Amino acid sequence: MKRAFILVLTACFCLVGNSVFARSSSASDRNLILTEGTGEVTGQNDSAKIFIAVVTEGRKLEQASSENADKTKAVLTAINGLNIKHLKLETSNYRVTPQKDYKARPPKIKGYEVNNAIVVTLEGFEIQPLSKHVSRIVGKALESGSNTIQRIQFYLKDKSELEKKALKLATQEAMERAKTLAEAAGVKLKRIVSLSTQPIYASPRPHMLRAAEMKADAGTMAPPMEIGESRIRVQVSIAYEISP
Repeated sequence: MKRAFILVLTACFCLVGNSVFARSSSASDRNLILTEGTGEVTGQNDSAKIFIAVVTEGRKLEQASSENADKTKAVLTAINGLNIKHLKLETSNYRVTPQKDYKARPPKIKGYEVNNAIVVTLEGFEIQPLSKHVSRIVGKALESGSNTIQRIQFYLKDKSELEKKALKLATQEAMERAKTLAEAAGVKLKRIVSLSTQPIYASPRPHMLRAAEMKADAGTMAPPMEIGESRIRVQVSIAYEISP
C-alpha cells in the first residue's frame, strides 16, 4: 500500500512538471521583436545650491573655534540681510582638523583648522533673478568672512513634466523601430508583451569658483552666473509578439 502511494505521488509530480514545462516552453517559443527607444529633453534650471565654507586656522583650538564661529555668524547675518524670499540656510558640515608638524619626532600638533560649511538654497526662480541672487549671495559671503566658495549647483526643482515628455518620445521611438523591423521581416505585430523603462540622468555640472579670484573683482557682486539647463534622458525597452 505504501509502495502504491509512492508510485501515485511520483506520477502526480511528473504530470505537474510536464504541465509547467509545457507552459514555460510555449511562452519561450513565442516569436518576439525586441526594440529600444531613447528620449531626451532639456529644461531651464530654476534653482541653485551654493556651498560656502568658513575656514579658520589657529594654534589653539579654542581660539580657532571662537574666531570661526564669529565669522560664520557674520556670514549668515549678511546673507539673511539680503532679504531674498524663500532662501534657505543650513550648516552642512563642521570639521576640526589638527595640523601636525611631521618634522618633529614623534609628530606634534602645531595648530588646528576649523571648517564650517554652509549651504544656501534657492528654488523656483526665473533666470535673471536667480542669477542675480546667486551673485549677490556669493559676493556678500566673501565680503563678510567666508574664504571658500566650494561650488554652485544649478538644477531644476520639478523634473516630472520633463520625464513625461522624455518617456513619450522614447516609447514612440521604440514602437516605430518595432514597426520598421516587422515590415522589413514581413511579419505582423500582435501585441506588446513587455514594456520597461530606465531613467538616465545627466549629472549637473557645478560651477567651481575660487575665492581669491572673486575678491579681486571687488564689490558685493560676484561675476554673472550662467544658469544653464537640466537634461533628462530615459530609455524604454519594448517587446512585441509577432505572427507571420
